[in-house]
Amino acid sequence: MEPIKKLFHSNFFLEIKKRKKHLELLQKEMAVFIPEELIPLVKIKNQIGKTIVVEVRSNVVAHKLKLYENQIIGAINRKSGQGELLSKIKVKMIIQNTKLNKVLISQSSYPLKQLKSLADSINDSPLKTALKKLIKSRNE
Repeated sequence: MEPIKKLFHSNFFLEIKKRKKHLELLQKEMAVFIPEELIPLVKIKNQIGKTIVVEVRSNVVAHKLKLYENQIIGAINRKSGQGELLSKIKVKMIIQNTKLNKVLISQSSYPLKQLKSLADSINDSPLKTALKKLIKSRNE
């Protein structure tokens, strides 16, 4: 276990840890200036230059966040004391579609039979191997 502990103290992981702490600090500072109902719905994912990339789950939350953008940027820049640290908030929406997660109860085997007959009828080729892999993945 000792070599693993040494690995986590290397410069590479220290940089990752430092970046994570910086993003957590930005998250806390932003939480002060947005309404309480938005805090669990907004997550800072990255900082690229003078832009913060924020992840939200709906269009409504993104719109409300954009209304508070100037206040958030101004407050973070004043608190850092380094001049202009941030200039923009970029909002990335994550759309959750519950229908995609549902497992089909019964799947038709007719298309698989057609693919299997097509794969059997052609000569050895990359297409035939691709079809066989596709059929195998659908059977599992």
